[in-house]
Amino acid sequence: MNTFEDEVFADFCVQIGVENIRQYEEKELQAQQERAKKRLEFENQRNKLANQLEFEEFKNTEGEVHKWEKEVDNDKEEYEKSKTAEENQRKLIEEEMAKTEDLKNLKIAQKMDMGKVEESMNETKKKLTSVQKEIAVVQKQVNVYEVKVEQKRSDRHGILKTCKMDDVTLPFVNGNMDDIDQEGGSFQLDGDSETPTEQSSSLSSRQIYDREAQIQIDFGSLPDRMRDLDGDDVKIEVERMKKEISDMQVHLHRVQAPNMRAVERLDGVQNRFHETNEEFENARKRAKKAKMAFEKIKKDRNDRFMNCFEHVSTRIDDIYKALAKNQSAQAFLGPENPEEPYLDGINYNCVAPGKRFQPMSNLSGGEKTVAALALLFAIHSFQPAPFFVLDEIDAALDNTNIGKVASFIREQTETQFQCIVISLKEEFYGHADALVGICPDPGDCTISRVITIDLTEYPDPMLQARREDEPHVVR
Repeated sequence: MNTFEDEVFADFCVQIGVENIRQYEEKELQAQQERAKKRLEFENQRNKLANQLEFEEFKNTEGEVHKWEKEVDNDKEEYEKSKTAEENQRKLIEEEMAKTEDLKNLKIAQKMDMGKVEESMNETKKKLTSVQKEIAVVQKQVNVYEVKVEQKRSDRHGILKTCKMDDVTLPFVNGNMDDIDQEGGSFQLDGDSETPTEQSSSLSSRQIYDREAQIQIDFGSLPDRMRDLDGDDVKIEVERMKKEISDMQVHLHRVQAPNMRAVERLDGVQNRFHETNEEFENARKRAKKAKMAFEKIKKDRNDRFMNCFEHVSTRIDDIYKALAKNQSAQAFLGPENPEEPYLDGINYNCVAPGKRFQPMSNLSGGEKTVAALALLFAIHSFQPAPFFVLDEIDAALDNTNIGKVASFIREQTETQFQCIVISLKEEFYGHADALVGICPDPGDCTISRVITIDLTEYPDPMLQARREDEPHVVR
């Protein structure tokens, strides 16, 4: 039956766009039901409105109108009041916004002042650190000098005690031999900790030293050349005098009879002695001047080396990070001899990006090349040269590291230095401003030709990539 119906109503179904007549009947039946439902709802609404209209006609509408007119007037008054209040609030808001803008400007100005103050504080902290280091150095020198002074006082006490025990008469300007205390001993300052007995002995020795400090010996009879002797010079002079005394004693034992010409020989010996003393004095002064000059040169060498070393050790980490294009990379220098670093070697270590710390010898060829370039550029930053000549520095680098090194050199050549690079890799020399090529010119005899190309006339792919990476600002 359904097949027969489909055949009969096939053309009609195609015209109305349905599959079969049954689907059309279902849709039509559903549409009729919906229309009947809508019609019923419309009738109900119409009856409701008719009833409402009849009810309103029987109501007293005039009182309601007056009531609503009064409500409208009250609403207008409220509206005017609200409008006035709104104007007042708008003015207050504008005033507050103006105050807020002033406070923002004041905040910005205070931030700028705070930045200047922080910069000043940082400079002051640096100066304070430098001064503290100088104070520490001076304090060490003072401690050394105090120990030397205490040792000298102990030596003086020992000499005075020896003279008193050996009945050696000394010429005094102030004091006498009775003021020398034979019970006191000499003490060495070898440590910071002292036992109670050592503390009492040290106190007693200081009292003795203070009392003996009042004793003044007359050095008027001492030759001028001996008054300026110090340290090793005194020991040398003492040994020389002891040798002379020993020689004189040996000579006295050998003398059988008085030599009548001894006075003449003595005059000659005294003349030679004075000449020798003058030569010794001149040599001592020259040695002292040479020692002072040596110390000055030594200090100047240390200052110059440390200025260069501190600058390079500070800059090398930043340069290594820029070459590696990674902030996790690290590079640092350390002297093997912190006291006199120029006498020994310098330790140079690098931590490659994404790797743990390992000795420089364990790094790959490319990593060693990048580390060496970082050291080279850091040393160059201390006293910059007009230009670089780099010979095949990309030999051990892969394409990634070649791009990083070429990018760094290109950035530096814009402001810091000029660079001439010898390279056989297109990835490297493709970033240059100009190319100079050497090639053979075959003929009767082979000669070399020079080919130059100005690359500034062509677009720079690195610059274009950098511009593409920069964010675009839409105005």
